[in-house]
Parts: sequence; structure tokens; C-alpha cells
Amino acid sequence: MTKLSRLHLDPEHFGHYVNNLWAAFTLMDSKEDIRLLFKDLFTHTEYKMFAKRLEIARRLLQGQTYEEIINALRVTSRTINNVSNILVIHGDGLRKVHSKLQDLEHKYQGKREERQAILERRVRRKAPAETFLANLVTEGVPAANRFIRKKLKQRSAKRTLEG
Repeated sequence: MTKLSRLHLDPEHFGHYVNNLWAAFTLMDSKEDIRLLFKDLFTHTEYKMFAKRLEIARRLLQGQTYEEIINALRVTSRTINNVSNILVIHGDGLRKVHSKLQDLEHKYQGKREERQAILERRVRRKAPAETFLANLVTEGVPAANRFIRKKLKQRSAKRTLEG
């Protein structure tokens, strides 16, 4: 755990410093700006600690057990218990962030599903499942004959229209 200096600060000055910290976070315009600020303000260990605590809170709010969280995140039960206590006592900030992250995940999940559906439609148009070989393998010779007759009719109709 990071150690705090033993030199005491004037509470009035400390309040000003905390307000500056909050202002710094809210003034950031992009994820990249925030990443750079975090990189400058926190050590690698502190960065990891914050990320793990947030993920512990999210998993607790999703109903995961201590054992599942320990195995997934490689944290101690004491760390999970500390985060759990924060959620029990107050934890409004963690709950709010969890809710917003869930909303974001649902939004992107929907977009991923839309993109997947578009890709599947494109693939179906380029290589339809009703090909000669697919019919031959799955439905046998009678289905392949129907497919061939259908294609011959289409070609004949096309030639009639062209010629």
C-alpha cells in the first residue's frame, strides 16, 4: 500500500488540492488525456490497484462469489472484503460507475450484433448455402437435380430476355 507523508497539511490547503484533482479529471476531453494524466499521477502499482478495485466492485455487484473473483483477478479475500465493505457502507460512486459501464457494454453489444448480422448477410449473398455441392451432400441427388433444373431455367429465362 502506498504510504502517506507524515508531514501534516493544513486542511484548507488539502481541500484546495482535492478540488484541483477533481477539476483535473473533469477537464479531460478524451480517454487518451485521462490515460496520460493517470500515467503521470499514479505509479504502475497504484494504477493496477485502482483497476482491480473497480473490477472487484463490478463483479460483486454482478453477484460473483469471492472465490470466482479471487480466481479471475488474483486478489486476496481481504481486498475483496474491503471493497465489499465500501459497497455496503456507501459505494454510491462505484454503483454509478458500474451502471454506466453496463449501459455502455449493452450499447456496444448491440452494435456488435448489428455488425455481425450485416457481415452474415454479406456472406450469404456472396456464397449462398444452396450451392450444388451443399445440396448434394446434405439432401442427396434429387435435391441436386432440382437445383440444376432451377439454374437451367434461370439461364434460359435470362437468355430469352437478352436475345
